[in-house]
Amino acid sequence: MSVPGVQCAKFGDACLDSASCCSGLCDAASNLCAPVSQACGGPGVACSVGTDCCGLSCQAGSCSASACSSDGGACGDSSECCSGSCDAGLCAPLSLTCRTSGNDCSENADCCSQLCAAGKCSIGSSFCTQAGDVCGRDAECCTGSCSIAADQAVGLCSPPPSGATNCGGSVDGSVCDGCGQCCSRLCAPFGDTGVNVCQPASGCHVNGDLCRSDSDCCGAAGTGLPGDGNVICDKDPAQEIGICRNPMGCSPQGNICHFKDYTCGISSSRNNCCAGTGNSGVCELDALGVPRCNGLGACRQASETCASAADCCDGRPCVAGEDRVLRCYAPENPSLNCVPSGGSCTINGDCCPTAACIRPQGSTQGTCGTSAEPGEPSAECAGYGQICTASADCCSSVPCSGGLCVFPIQ
Repeated sequence: MSVPGVQCAKFGDACLDSASCCSGLCDAASNLCAPVSQACGGPGVACSVGTDCCGLSCQAGSCSASACSSDGGACGDSSECCSGSCDAGLCAPLSLTCRTSGNDCSENADCCSQLCAAGKCSIGSSFCTQAGDVCGRDAECCTGSCSIAADQAVGLCSPPPSGATNCGGSVDGSVCDGCGQCCSRLCAPFGDTGVNVCQPASGCHVNGDLCRSDSDCCGAAGTGLPGDGNVICDKDPAQEIGICRNPMGCSPQGNICHFKDYTCGISSSRNNCCAGTGNSGVCELDALGVPRCNGLGACRQASETCASAADCCDGRPCVAGEDRVLRCYAPENPSLNCVPSGGSCTINGDCCPTAACIRPQGSTQGTCGTSAEPGEPSAECAGYGQICTASADCCSSVPCSGGLCVFPIQ
């Protein structure tokens, strides 16, 4: 089985190597595809690079019982170092601008991840690794690209692809301190870490965010929605990941738009929705608080095409089918308003509480699955955008507002 529209094995499927998994991670102990968020093995767990291990030290194919040595610490082998590099008996730093994960720290600002926990820079500040932090494979990085020197086992997550877009500059998962920094214009806590990250918008990917094909972007051809075909996934021919651009004029259904006087202040985006430019009322906040173009006269029914969950009647998720086209979720159980484990998803908010949407960076074709390690319980709280009945259900003290773990949108 594979994620709809993606030729790779989904979470829980059998695998022989990490390259065959959508997440880019094959658990060596179980030979099953694991979510990226599970890239943390305890002492003795099989590993190939340091980022497979909770202590960020992989020695002789197994996670070490000792945490990796910080930059400048004594070492006898590169595998002992958080940086993966031992030079003249001392651990050499990977980055000179911030401390990569595993290194000693005294405050969040010391760390590339922006999370200092128990005196160590933590790689787990987001659902993906930050640009400039240590990585062992492309799938770990928020930007979808890990740059590793030819003679090294680990490297640094690369900056996102560049291009002319009307975007805040930070792609999904990037640590943020304001909505204007994010392509999605939504900065909110990740899980129970309390660290604010750029939250993914549901459904199609907005202008400036990552993509693998045109079908990942708002304005994909064949949807029959406003702005149909008015987008490209702009990427280097040699790369798998690019950014969504709509260079041909107006912003299509589901794209970010200009909105004033809401939780984030003012959305720094153009007011040019294809369904009505200017102050036409077609720029609306969706249930997560993302300002999006919505020029539909009526909500879309189950199995009809959509750009985001905001298009669908009863707040149904907008998820991809086998044809890669986003459609309003049609559950077997009509009373179920979230996608159960194994179903298609675009963000965690599509999935039933405590589950995570496991998907390749840049893709809208994901699968709902647990983010816990094998044999361990899944998260006990609902993430941002997931359904809830009370605020106690939600992670990071996010309130339960309108049946979702979100901050009040206005």
